[in-house]
Amino acid sequence: MSTPTDTETMMRRDGYLPPDEAARDLGCGKRWLLDGLNKHGFPHTRMGRAKWLSPEDREEIRKLCRIPAEPAKISRLRRSMAKAKTPARAAA
Repeated sequence: MSTPTDTETMMRRDGYLPPDEAARDLGCGKRWLLDGLNKHGFPHTRMGRAKWLSPEDREEIRKLCRIPAEPAKISRLRRSMAKAKTPARAAA
């Protein structure tokens, strides 16, 4: 195993992670993250060929991938749950 370089030590101390560790932190695959960095404009820092992701970069990726709630679906769900809670009327 090679010893970490000064740059690598400095970057890790500042909270920067390489893609494999950042993928673990984000809960995604390394390949998916690298594709996002290389093809889809995910935020990151490059130093030569090395890619690093700061805590802010990882938070922005989380926000970019967030799927907002759909009010119409929530409304339908609430109505269906309300119907399930009301007792059926007895036939007269």
